[in-house]
Formats: sequence, C-alpha cells, structure tokens
Amino acid sequence: MSETLPPFPGGQLDQQASEDINRQIAFAAVQAARKETFLAHYPRKLKLAVTFLLLALIAVPFVMMRGQGGEQPVVEAPVEAALPDEDRPSPPETVDVTAEVKPVQPAVVPVAAVTDFKTEAERQAAGVNDVAVTQPAPPLAAAPDPALVDDMADGALPRISEDGRKPWQVYARPFDHRDPRPRVVLVVGDLGLSRVATDAALLQLPAPVTLAFDGQAPALKEWLDRARQDGHESLLSIPMEPSDYPRSDPGPDTLLTTLPNSDNSSRFLSFLREGAGYVGVTSLTGSRFMADSLKVAPIIDILKSRGLLLLDTHIATHSALETIAREMGVPVAVNSRLIDAAATPAAIDEALSQLEQTARVQGFAIGLATPLPVTLDRIEFWSKTLPTRGLVLAPLSAVVK
Repeated sequence: MSETLPPFPGGQLDQQASEDINRQIAFAAVQAARKETFLAHYPRKLKLAVTFLLLALIAVPFVMMRGQGGEQPVVEAPVEAALPDEDRPSPPETVDVTAEVKPVQPAVVPVAAVTDFKTEAERQAAGVNDVAVTQPAPPLAAAPDPALVDDMADGALPRISEDGRKPWQVYARPFDHRDPRPRVVLVVGDLGLSRVATDAALLQLPAPVTLAFDGQAPALKEWLDRARQDGHESLLSIPMEPSDYPRSDPGPDTLLTTLPNSDNSSRFLSFLREGAGYVGVTSLTGSRFMADSLKVAPIIDILKSRGLLLLDTHIATHSALETIAREMGVPVAVNSRLIDAAATPAAIDEALSQLEQTARVQGFAIGLATPLPVTLDRIEFWSKTLPTRGLVLAPLSAVVK
C-alpha cells in the first residue's frame, strides 16, 4: 500500500480557509509593491513602449560604431590641406625669411561706408581718386612741355611758362581736390641706381605713389619718361653732404658746405638738366648740408625761379629747408616718417598704421620708403585697403603748401 500523508490539522475546511488567507495576503503584498513604483498607475502598453524606446536609444551608438568597424571618429583636415598641389595658392615671388603670414585682404568696402560725404561731388571725387589705386593708370602727358623748357647751350632747364604755368603743377599727377578724406602720401626713393629694384617699384606700386630718382642714376631721362608712362609723378634726389662726410660719400658733384655757393648752384643746375617731367627735388643724404641755411638759400632760390617744389625728408635734425622755402614762397612738404627703417613686414605695417593716424590728425601725412622687396610688397597690399578705412592715397603735389 502506498503511504498516505497525515490529514491537515482541523480537516479539509480548515485547509481551504488557510489557502484563501494565504492568497489574500500575497495579493495584498503585490498591490502594495505596485503602489511604490512611479509607473504603477500607467497602462501596461505605455510602459512597454517606454522601455523599448530607452533600449533603442542605448543601442544606437553601439550599432553605429560597429558599422564603422569600431573605429573612433576621425577629425577631417582643413579643405586647403586636401587640395592638389596645382590648386594651392602660389607663394610670392619675393620670399622674406622674416616675413609673417600675410593677413587676408579685407573685402573692398565702398568709401560711402566709412566716409560721410557732404555732397555728391565729394563722393565722385573719392571714386575718381581711388580708381588709380586699384586699376592701371593712364600715362601722364609726355614731358617736357615746350613752354616749360629753357634751352641753353649746355642743356635744357625747367622754367615757368610765359603765361605763369609752373612745372610742379603741369607735371603733377592729377588729383581731385574735392575729396575730403585725409591724404596719405608715399614717396619711394633711391630709384634709378638698380634696374631690378626700379623695375619692381614701377610694376608693383600704384600710380599715386611718388617716385624719387637719384640724380646720379644712369639713364635718368629714360626712367623719368617711364615713370610718367606708368602714371607716376617724380622727384629728383640731389646728393648733398651728410653729417659723416667724407666717410659717407654720396658721389661726384655732391653739394658741399665747404664749396662756394656759386659752385653748389652750378652743380645743382647740372642735375636739373639730366631729365624732364619731374615736379621738384629732394635729398636722402644731406643731413649736414640741409642744416646750413647759408648754403641752402641759393638752392631754394633756384627752385623758386624754376617753378619746382621741395620735399624736406627731415633727415637733418635742424633742417633749414622748410623754413627758408616758406620764406621764399616755394611749395614745400615735410616727410612725416620713414616707413622701412626696420625692414620687416610687421615693422612696415606698424609704420604705415602710424602714418594713417598722423593723416587723420593733421589732414595729411607723408611717408618715405626705399624699394626693398618687402617694402614694395607691404605697400602694394596696404594701398589697396586704404579706402576701406576712409583715407586716400595722394601724390606729393596734392599736399604741398
């Protein structure tokens, strides 16, 4: 016989009652647990949907990484680095090892955006003056003008015409004086001695830049003619005695403080005969000669009688040129600063910026520079941005007084 379990105490009725009680207790416990969960009162379908959504969000990154072979995202190089060699910008022909990265040229902004013109005539004048900076300039009238030449046995000299016209006015580069903006003048000197440097200056510099040719340059007449063909007005740079002469010797026929005034005048006139079409004279060497008013006066008198202007480069601390020129009524301008005393891109840019500030304060400013490759590069770039800052590049004749 199979063994039988002993009966539940209290009989079958007591066992049934006990099971009912247990079921009620378990049900009550489940209900109590559900009330403590924050999703207990939401429908079951909604809870399932939320669960699947969370799982999907967690799984997506892993699926994407697996599809890429488990590699980390790669940061792409700049577009320029991906260009083939033939599509990359070419470096400048003149390379300066000290050069900094050339800033991106700002977009050309109409002058009206930076200048409040009072009349339409002022606006038109500004447009005319700015065209010469951005576009090739037409040639200036050929020189010499027959009415402005004094033919002599030993050569021709500039002179004032019978009707009163003066060479510095006739040979000047056109400039619309109705333009109200501050004027910035650049004079590039030491030209004519080096063919390479002079060619580079004529090719790179905009027409409003005034060019100063050394009076001792070979083929001086040809250089002066080419400058006018390219739209530039020109100066003659006359060798004068420096403070450390004779250790620094500007060359033969230099004007000297030890010579009689008649000899200096004769030398000066011989330089004036070497070419035609220049508006006036200057000197980059005469720190001692310029300071001697007794030596300067006869030279200024010749400029007055010949209708020429004068640029005082101010290389002499106590130059007498400006004072005597104003006393005699000779049109004169004074250099404000040397642009490339330190021949680095940063220093040249800073000097040009200071020149702009001087022009804003005084109405005009004059900068003197040499034809170094780095100087020509910086001037070429800078001149094209000048109108965006409310200034105008002007020839020297536009600021003489």
